[in-house]
Amino acid sequence: MEKLKEVIHYAYENAIGFRRRFEEAGLSPSDMHTLKDLERVPVLKKDRLPELQTADKPFGGFAAVKPNEMKRIFMSPGPIYDPQTAGKDFWRFSEALKTAGFGDGDIVHNTFSYHLSPAGFMFDSALREIGATVIPAGTGNRELQIQFMKDVGVTGYVGTPSFFILLLDAITEKGWETGKDIVVNKAFFTAEMLTEQTRKRCEDNGISVYEGYGTADCGCLAYEDKLGPGLRITDSAIVQICDPQTGLEVTDGEGEVVVTLFDKSYPLIRFGTGDLSRWVKGYEGKRIAGVLGRVSDGVKVKGMFVREKQLAQVLDEAGYPVFQAVVSNEQGQDQIKIFIESEEGLNSELASKIQNVIRVKPFVELTEPGSFNKDDKRLVDKRNYELKRV
Repeated sequence: MEKLKEVIHYAYENAIGFRRRFEEAGLSPSDMHTLKDLERVPVLKKDRLPELQTADKPFGGFAAVKPNEMKRIFMSPGPIYDPQTAGKDFWRFSEALKTAGFGDGDIVHNTFSYHLSPAGFMFDSALREIGATVIPAGTGNRELQIQFMKDVGVTGYVGTPSFFILLLDAITEKGWETGKDIVVNKAFFTAEMLTEQTRKRCEDNGISVYEGYGTADCGCLAYEDKLGPGLRITDSAIVQICDPQTGLEVTDGEGEVVVTLFDKSYPLIRFGTGDLSRWVKGYEGKRIAGVLGRVSDGVKVKGMFVREKQLAQVLDEAGYPVFQAVVSNEQGQDQIKIFIESEEGLNSELASKIQNVIRVKPFVELTEPGSFNKDDKRLVDKRNYELKRV
Protein backbone atom coordinates (compact mmCIF):
# COMPACT_ATOMS: atom_id res chain seq x y z
CA MET A 1 0.00 0.00 0.00
CA GLU A 2 2.89 2.37 0.71
CA LYS A 3 4.25 1.74 -2.77
CA LEU A 4 0.84 2.46 -4.26
CA LYS A 5 0.48 5.70 -2.29
CA GLU A 6 3.87 6.82 -3.55
CA VAL A 7 2.89 6.22 -7.20
CA ILE A 8 -0.48 7.95 -6.77
CA HIS A 9 1.11 11.03 -5.20
CA TYR A 10 3.71 11.19 -7.97
CA ALA A 11 1.10 10.78 -10.71
CA TYR A 12 -1.09 13.46 -9.17
CA GLU A 13 1.77 15.95 -9.15
CA ASN A 14 3.34 15.09 -12.53
CA ALA A 15 0.69 13.65 -14.89
CA ILE A 16 -2.03 16.19 -15.70
CA GLY A 17 -4.35 13.56 -17.18
CA PHE A 18 -4.32 11.53 -13.99
CA ARG A 19 -4.72 14.62 -11.81
CA ARG A 20 -7.70 15.68 -13.93
CA ARG A 21 -9.43 12.33 -13.40
CA PHE A 22 -8.86 12.53 -9.65
CA GLU A 23 -10.26 16.06 -9.44
CA GLU A 24 -13.32 15.17 -11.55
CA ALA A 25 -14.05 12.39 -9.04
CA GLY A 26 -13.57 14.78 -6.11
CA LEU A 27 -10.52 12.86 -4.88
CA SER A 28 -7.02 13.66 -3.73
CA PRO A 29 -4.10 11.29 -3.02
CA SER A 30 -4.75 11.68 0.71
CA ASP A 31 -8.05 9.82 0.22
CA MET A 32 -6.19 6.60 -0.61
CA HIS A 33 -5.69 4.63 2.62
CA THR A 34 -6.39 1.02 1.64
CA LEU A 35 -6.59 -1.03 -1.56
CA LYS A 36 -10.38 -0.87 -1.22
CA ASP A 37 -10.15 2.90 -1.74
CA LEU A 38 -8.94 2.27 -5.31
CA GLU A 39 -12.57 1.54 -6.19
CA ARG A 40 -13.26 5.26 -5.79
CA VAL A 41 -10.92 6.08 -8.68
CA PRO A 42 -12.83 6.03 -12.02
CA VAL A 43 -11.71 3.29 -14.40
CA LEU A 44 -9.73 4.59 -17.38
CA LYS A 45 -11.15 2.59 -20.27
CA LYS A 46 -8.66 1.47 -22.91
CA ASP A 47 -11.11 2.30 -25.68
CA ARG A 48 -10.99 5.96 -24.60
CA LEU A 49 -7.22 6.22 -25.03
CA PRO A 50 -7.28 7.10 -28.77
CA GLU A 51 -9.65 10.00 -28.06
CA LEU A 52 -7.73 11.21 -25.01
CA GLN A 53 -4.36 10.90 -26.74
CA THR A 54 -5.64 12.82 -29.76
CA ALA A 55 -6.74 15.65 -27.48
CA ASP A 56 -3.45 15.70 -25.57
CA LYS A 57 -0.69 14.22 -27.72
CA PRO A 58 0.90 11.77 -27.47
CA PHE A 59 -0.07 10.07 -24.17
CA GLY A 60 -3.29 11.81 -23.12
CA GLY A 61 -1.57 13.59 -20.24
CA PHE A 62 -0.97 10.30 -18.42
CA ALA A 63 2.81 10.25 -18.82
CA ALA A 64 4.89 11.94 -16.13
CA VAL A 65 7.94 12.42 -18.36
CA LYS A 66 8.45 13.95 -21.80
CA PRO A 67 8.42 11.83 -24.99
CA ASN A 68 12.15 12.41 -25.55
CA GLU A 69 12.82 10.93 -22.11
CA MET A 70 11.23 7.59 -23.08
CA LYS A 71 13.32 4.58 -24.06
CA ARG A 72 10.94 3.64 -26.87
CA ILE A 73 7.51 4.68 -28.14
CA PHE A 74 5.17 2.21 -29.84
CA MET A 75 1.86 2.46 -31.65
CA SER A 76 -0.83 -0.16 -31.18
CA PRO A 77 -3.98 -0.33 -33.32
CA GLY A 78 -6.47 2.36 -32.35
CA PRO A 79 -4.11 4.11 -32.67
CA ILE A 80 -2.79 3.98 -29.10
CA TYR A 81 0.70 5.23 -28.26
CA ASP A 82 2.49 3.06 -25.70
CA PRO A 83 5.71 4.24 -24.03
CA GLN A 84 8.56 2.17 -22.72
CA THR A 85 9.90 4.29 -19.88
CA ALA A 86 12.72 2.11 -18.56
CA GLY A 87 15.12 -0.56 -19.76
CA LYS A 88 15.62 -4.20 -18.86
CA ASP A 89 12.43 -6.18 -18.16
CA PHE A 90 10.05 -3.21 -18.36
CA TRP A 91 6.97 -5.36 -19.07
CA ARG A 92 7.86 -7.90 -16.32
CA PHE A 93 7.42 -11.10 -18.35
CA SER A 94 10.60 -12.68 -16.94
CA GLU A 95 8.72 -14.16 -13.96
CA ALA A 96 6.35 -15.95 -16.33
CA LEU A 97 9.13 -17.19 -18.59
CA LYS A 98 11.23 -18.48 -15.68
CA THR A 99 8.18 -20.36 -14.42
CA ALA A 100 7.85 -21.89 -17.91
CA GLY A 101 11.42 -23.19 -17.73
CA PHE A 102 13.18 -20.60 -19.88
CA GLY A 103 16.59 -19.42 -18.76
CA ASP A 104 20.34 -19.39 -19.19
CA GLY A 105 21.48 -21.60 -22.08
CA ASP A 106 18.23 -21.40 -24.03
CA ILE A 107 18.09 -20.11 -27.61
CA VAL A 108 14.60 -18.73 -28.07
CA HIS A 109 12.66 -18.02 -31.25
CA ASN A 110 10.72 -14.80 -30.62
CA THR A 111 8.02 -14.53 -33.29
CA PHE A 112 6.33 -11.40 -31.99
CA SER A 113 6.65 -8.27 -34.11
CA TYR A 114 9.35 -5.69 -33.41
CA HIS A 115 7.67 -3.21 -35.76
CA LEU A 116 5.78 -0.37 -33.98
CA SER A 117 3.96 -2.70 -31.56
CA PRO A 118 5.79 -3.59 -28.29
CA ALA A 119 5.29 -7.37 -28.18
CA GLY A 120 8.66 -8.24 -29.74
CA PHE A 121 10.56 -6.09 -27.27
CA MET A 122 8.43 -7.33 -24.37
CA PHE A 123 9.77 -10.83 -24.73
CA ASP A 124 13.18 -9.86 -26.05
CA SER A 125 13.96 -7.91 -22.87
CA ALA A 126 12.44 -10.55 -20.56
CA LEU A 127 14.40 -13.38 -22.18
CA ARG A 128 17.66 -11.46 -22.05
CA GLU A 129 16.98 -10.61 -18.41
CA ILE A 130 16.95 -14.33 -17.54
CA GLY A 131 20.02 -15.16 -19.63
CA ALA A 132 18.50 -16.60 -22.81
CA THR A 133 19.71 -15.92 -26.35
CA VAL A 134 17.00 -14.33 -28.52
CA ILE A 135 16.24 -14.88 -32.20
CA PRO A 136 14.20 -11.81 -33.36
CA ALA A 137 12.24 -13.89 -35.85
CA GLY A 138 8.90 -12.13 -36.24
CA THR A 139 6.37 -13.91 -38.45
CA GLY A 140 6.41 -14.95 -42.09
CA ASN A 141 8.67 -17.13 -44.28
CA ARG A 142 8.15 -20.47 -42.57
CA GLU A 143 10.84 -22.20 -44.63
CA LEU A 144 13.52 -19.77 -43.54
CA GLN A 145 12.35 -19.85 -39.93
CA ILE A 146 12.48 -23.61 -39.51
CA GLN A 147 15.87 -23.76 -41.26
CA PHE A 148 17.12 -21.20 -38.74
CA MET A 149 15.66 -23.25 -35.88
CA LYS A 150 17.39 -26.38 -37.15
CA ASP A 151 20.80 -24.84 -37.88
CA VAL A 152 21.08 -22.80 -34.67
CA GLY A 153 19.54 -25.36 -32.32
CA VAL A 154 16.62 -23.26 -31.07
CA THR A 155 15.31 -24.67 -27.77
CA GLY A 156 12.34 -22.41 -27.05
CA TYR A 157 9.52 -20.51 -28.74
CA VAL A 158 7.53 -17.43 -27.71
CA GLY A 159 4.65 -16.15 -29.82
CA THR A 160 1.10 -17.02 -30.78
CA PRO A 161 -0.02 -20.66 -30.78
CA SER A 162 -1.41 -20.38 -34.32
CA PHE A 163 1.95 -19.42 -35.81
CA PHE A 164 3.71 -22.20 -33.93
CA ILE A 165 1.30 -24.69 -35.47
CA LEU A 166 2.25 -23.33 -38.91
CA LEU A 167 5.91 -23.94 -38.06
CA LEU A 168 5.15 -27.47 -36.87
CA ASP A 169 3.30 -28.11 -40.13
CA ALA A 170 6.31 -26.86 -42.11
CA ILE A 171 8.64 -29.08 -40.05
CA THR A 172 6.44 -32.10 -40.80
CA GLU A 173 6.34 -31.23 -44.52
CA LYS A 174 10.15 -31.21 -44.54
CA GLY A 175 10.21 -34.67 -43.04
CA TRP A 176 12.08 -33.42 -39.99
CA GLU A 177 11.47 -34.67 -36.46
CA THR A 178 11.03 -32.61 -33.30
CA GLY A 179 13.44 -33.77 -30.66
CA LYS A 180 15.96 -34.74 -33.32
CA ASP A 181 16.21 -32.28 -36.24
CA ILE A 182 14.36 -29.58 -34.33
CA VAL A 183 15.22 -29.46 -30.62
CA VAL A 184 12.60 -26.98 -29.37
CA ASN A 185 11.36 -28.34 -26.05
CA LYS A 186 9.38 -25.45 -24.57
CA ALA A 187 6.86 -22.88 -25.77
CA PHE A 188 5.24 -19.84 -24.18
CA PHE A 189 2.05 -18.65 -25.85
CA THR A 190 0.06 -15.45 -25.47
CA ALA A 191 -2.11 -12.99 -27.48
CA GLU A 192 -4.44 -15.77 -28.68
CA MET A 193 -6.60 -18.44 -27.15
CA LEU A 194 -4.68 -21.67 -26.62
CA THR A 195 -6.83 -24.66 -27.58
CA GLU A 196 -6.52 -28.08 -26.00
CA GLN A 197 -5.83 -29.47 -29.48
CA THR A 198 -2.78 -27.22 -29.88
CA ARG A 199 -1.54 -28.02 -26.38
CA LYS A 200 -1.83 -31.74 -27.03
CA ARG A 201 -0.03 -31.55 -30.36
CA CYS A 202 2.88 -29.72 -28.75
CA GLU A 203 3.09 -32.12 -25.83
CA ASP A 204 2.91 -35.10 -28.20
CA ASN A 205 6.03 -33.64 -29.85
CA GLY A 206 7.87 -33.41 -26.54
CA ILE A 207 7.30 -29.65 -26.13
CA SER A 208 6.17 -28.30 -22.74
CA VAL A 209 3.51 -25.60 -23.04
CA TYR A 210 2.79 -22.59 -20.88
CA GLU A 211 0.52 -19.64 -21.60
CA GLY A 212 0.34 -16.09 -20.31
CA TYR A 213 -1.84 -13.02 -20.40
CA GLY A 214 -0.80 -9.40 -20.78
CA THR A 215 -1.50 -6.25 -22.76
CA ALA A 216 0.57 -3.76 -24.73
CA ASP A 217 -0.19 -1.11 -22.13
CA CYS A 218 0.34 -3.14 -18.96
CA GLY A 219 2.75 -5.95 -19.79
CA CYS A 220 2.50 -9.24 -17.89
CA LEU A 221 -0.68 -9.69 -15.85
CA ALA A 222 -1.09 -13.44 -15.34
CA TYR A 223 0.51 -16.70 -16.38
CA GLU A 224 0.26 -20.46 -16.13
CA ASP A 225 2.34 -22.07 -13.40
CA LYS A 226 0.72 -25.54 -13.26
CA LEU A 227 0.36 -25.20 -9.47
CA GLY A 228 -3.37 -24.59 -9.67
CA PRO A 229 -6.24 -24.00 -12.08
CA GLY A 230 -6.32 -21.00 -14.41
CA LEU A 231 -3.59 -18.36 -14.54
CA ARG A 232 -1.66 -16.98 -11.58
CA ILE A 233 -1.82 -13.19 -11.11
CA THR A 234 1.54 -11.43 -11.35
CA ASP A 235 3.13 -10.06 -8.18
CA SER A 236 4.22 -6.91 -10.05
CA ALA A 237 0.82 -5.21 -10.56
CA ILE A 238 -2.55 -4.80 -8.85
CA VAL A 239 -5.18 -6.73 -10.82
CA GLN A 240 -8.89 -6.34 -10.08
CA ILE A 241 -12.00 -7.87 -11.63
CA CYS A 242 -14.63 -5.13 -11.78
CA ASP A 243 -18.18 -4.54 -12.92
CA PRO A 244 -17.78 -2.86 -16.36
CA GLN A 245 -20.54 -0.32 -15.56
CA THR A 246 -19.84 0.62 -11.94
CA GLY A 247 -16.11 -0.09 -11.65
CA LEU A 248 -16.72 -1.89 -8.34
CA GLU A 249 -14.87 -5.13 -7.68
CA VAL A 250 -16.69 -8.43 -8.14
CA THR A 251 -15.70 -11.65 -6.44
CA ASP A 252 -18.20 -13.92 -8.17
CA GLY A 253 -18.94 -13.95 -11.90
CA GLU A 254 -17.32 -12.21 -14.82
CA GLY A 255 -16.01 -8.65 -14.94
CA GLU A 256 -13.46 -6.39 -16.60
CA VAL A 257 -9.77 -6.82 -15.86
CA VAL A 258 -8.67 -3.53 -14.26
CA VAL A 259 -4.97 -2.92 -13.66
CA THR A 260 -2.84 -0.57 -11.57
CA LEU A 261 0.90 -0.37 -12.29
CA PHE A 262 3.77 0.94 -10.19
CA ASP A 263 5.56 2.76 -13.03
CA LYS A 264 5.92 6.41 -12.00
CA SER A 265 6.85 7.55 -15.52
CA TYR A 266 3.62 6.22 -17.05
CA PRO A 267 1.37 5.62 -14.05
CA LEU A 268 -1.61 3.65 -15.32
CA ILE A 269 -3.93 3.54 -12.31
CA ARG A 270 -7.27 1.72 -12.54
CA PHE A 271 -6.77 0.99 -16.23
CA GLY A 272 -9.63 -0.96 -17.80
CA THR A 273 -8.17 -3.41 -20.30
CA GLY A 274 -11.54 -4.23 -21.90
CA ASP A 275 -10.89 -7.95 -21.31
CA LEU A 276 -13.43 -10.04 -19.41
CA SER A 277 -12.36 -12.62 -16.88
CA ARG A 278 -13.35 -14.03 -13.48
CA TRP A 279 -11.61 -15.33 -10.41
CA VAL A 280 -11.13 -19.07 -10.17
CA LYS A 281 -13.45 -20.25 -7.39
CA GLY A 282 -11.48 -20.68 -4.19
CA TYR A 283 -8.58 -18.57 -5.54
CA GLU A 284 -10.19 -15.11 -5.53
CA GLY A 285 -7.57 -12.39 -5.91
CA LYS A 286 -4.93 -14.94 -6.91
CA ARG A 287 -5.92 -16.78 -10.08
CA ILE A 288 -8.06 -15.84 -13.09
CA ALA A 289 -9.80 -18.12 -15.56
CA GLY A 290 -8.16 -16.59 -18.63
CA VAL A 291 -9.69 -14.13 -21.09
CA LEU A 292 -13.38 -14.90 -21.56
CA GLY A 293 -14.30 -12.14 -24.01
CA ARG A 294 -14.30 -8.38 -24.52
CA VAL A 295 -16.27 -5.58 -22.89
CA SER A 296 -16.12 -3.29 -25.93
CA ASP A 297 -16.22 -3.51 -29.71
CA GLY A 298 -12.52 -4.40 -29.87
CA VAL A 299 -11.92 -7.89 -31.26
CA LYS A 300 -8.52 -9.56 -31.00
CA VAL A 301 -7.39 -11.16 -34.28
CA LYS A 302 -3.98 -12.85 -34.45
CA GLY A 303 -2.98 -10.98 -31.32
CA MET A 304 -4.01 -7.53 -32.63
CA PHE A 305 -7.14 -5.63 -31.57
CA VAL A 306 -9.39 -4.69 -34.48
CA ARG A 307 -12.11 -2.09 -33.94
CA GLU A 308 -15.17 -1.26 -35.99
CA LYS A 309 -14.25 2.46 -36.04
CA GLN A 310 -10.89 1.65 -37.64
CA LEU A 311 -12.50 -0.42 -40.37
CA ALA A 312 -15.22 2.15 -40.99
CA GLN A 313 -12.70 4.95 -41.37
CA VAL A 314 -10.45 3.23 -43.89
CA LEU A 315 -13.38 1.81 -45.89
CA ASP A 316 -15.27 5.12 -45.92
CA GLU A 317 -12.15 6.87 -47.22
CA ALA A 318 -11.82 4.22 -49.92
CA GLY A 319 -15.45 4.68 -50.97
CA TYR A 320 -16.93 1.51 -49.43
CA PRO A 321 -19.20 2.59 -46.56
CA VAL A 322 -21.35 -0.57 -46.52
CA PHE A 323 -19.54 -3.63 -45.21
CA GLN A 324 -19.44 -6.38 -42.63
CA ALA A 325 -16.26 -7.89 -41.20
CA VAL A 326 -16.49 -11.43 -39.87
CA VAL A 327 -13.81 -12.92 -37.62
CA SER A 328 -13.54 -16.70 -37.48
CA ASN A 329 -11.05 -19.41 -36.69
CA GLU A 330 -10.27 -21.89 -39.44
CA GLN A 331 -8.18 -24.93 -38.48
CA GLY A 332 -6.63 -23.13 -35.54
CA GLN A 333 -5.90 -19.91 -37.47
CA ASP A 334 -7.69 -16.61 -36.88
CA GLN A 335 -8.93 -14.89 -40.01
CA ILE A 336 -10.93 -11.78 -40.79
CA LYS A 337 -13.09 -11.67 -43.91
CA ILE A 338 -14.62 -8.36 -45.01
CA PHE A 339 -17.73 -8.45 -47.19
CA ILE A 340 -18.28 -5.20 -49.11
CA GLU A 341 -21.35 -3.96 -50.95
CA SER A 342 -20.41 -2.13 -54.13
CA GLU A 343 -21.58 -1.82 -57.71
CA GLU A 344 -18.20 -0.46 -58.80
CA GLY A 345 -16.02 -3.48 -58.00
CA LEU A 346 -13.10 -3.52 -55.56
CA ASN A 347 -9.89 -1.53 -55.56
CA SER A 348 -6.99 -3.96 -55.99
CA GLU A 349 -5.05 -2.19 -53.21
CA LEU A 350 -7.94 -2.22 -50.71
CA ALA A 351 -6.75 -5.27 -48.72
CA SER A 352 -3.28 -3.80 -48.23
CA LYS A 353 -4.76 -0.43 -47.18
CA ILE A 354 -6.86 -2.19 -44.55
CA GLN A 355 -3.88 -4.25 -43.39
CA ASN A 356 -1.83 -1.08 -42.93
CA VAL A 357 -4.43 0.12 -40.42
CA ILE A 358 -5.39 -3.02 -38.51
CA ARG A 359 -2.05 -4.86 -38.85
CA VAL A 360 -3.84 -8.07 -39.86
CA LYS A 361 -4.17 -9.34 -43.42
CA PRO A 362 -7.88 -9.45 -44.36
CA PHE A 363 -9.74 -11.42 -47.00
CA VAL A 364 -11.92 -8.99 -48.97
CA GLU A 365 -14.98 -10.15 -50.91
CA LEU A 366 -17.56 -8.29 -52.98
CA THR A 367 -21.20 -8.91 -52.13
CA GLU A 368 -24.44 -7.79 -53.74
CA PRO A 369 -26.08 -4.47 -52.73
CA GLY A 370 -28.78 -5.06 -50.13
CA SER A 371 -26.92 -7.92 -48.43
CA PHE A 372 -26.83 -6.07 -45.10
CA ASN A 373 -29.49 -4.34 -43.05
CA LYS A 374 -28.68 -0.94 -41.55
CA ASP A 375 -28.91 -2.43 -38.04
CA ASP A 376 -26.45 -5.29 -38.73
CA LYS A 377 -23.23 -5.22 -36.74
CA ARG A 378 -20.27 -4.28 -38.91
CA LEU A 379 -17.75 -6.33 -36.91
CA VAL A 380 -18.85 -9.85 -35.99
CA ASP A 381 -16.83 -12.37 -33.99
CA LYS A 382 -17.94 -15.92 -34.75
CA ARG A 383 -15.27 -17.62 -32.63
CA ASN A 384 -15.95 -19.17 -29.25
CA TYR A 385 -13.69 -17.22 -26.90
CA GLU A 386 -14.73 -19.25 -23.88
CA LEU A 387 -11.66 -20.94 -22.44
CA LYS A 388 -11.78 -24.24 -20.63
CA ARG A 389 -13.79 -23.66 -17.47
CA VAL A 390 -11.72 -24.07 -14.31
